[in-house]
Amino acid sequence: MQINNLLQSAEVTTPQIYTTTKKPQTFSSDDKDAIAYFFMRLQNVYGAAKMQSQWPDSESLTLARREFGKQIAKFSREEMAEAFDLVHKEKRSGNDRFSWPDIDAIIGLLTNEGVFTGSAGTLAHKIYEPECLLQHGTRADRKEKGKAECADILAMF
Repeated sequence: MQINNLLQSAEVTTPQIYTTTKKPQTFSSDDKDAIAYFFMRLQNVYGAAKMQSQWPDSESLTLARREFGKQIAKFSREEMAEAFDLVHKEKRSGNDRFSWPDIDAIIGLLTNEGVFTGSAGTLAHKIYEPECLLQHGTRADRKEKGKAECADILAMF
């Protein structure tokens, strides 16, 4: 009983503080265009049925656009197209992370924050050049150096 009285008195003396603004986010026309393009590609990739299952009404879709809008607007259409091409590739390879619309996963592809099976994002592509590893020399020199290093490793055991 005393705890209830304390809790009620605490509610009376503690003022309510808003942590979010009541003013809605504003987007420039370029931002709106980028967000619309992203969600259009999202619907093209996953289809209307999965989109409606994920966001059943226009209000929930609008909230998703507001939530991720600033992050999405940072990228160009070309970068988004690359990311959605990777989404198609991941879906074909059977990656379950992309079986349903997942905005965080797609933004992870754009920003290279997430590494997925068979893909490390759009920013991670680099051509492998083994010649850089051994500085200079001919192929025969590199082959001899490799044999010597392997022999050193085997000598440890």
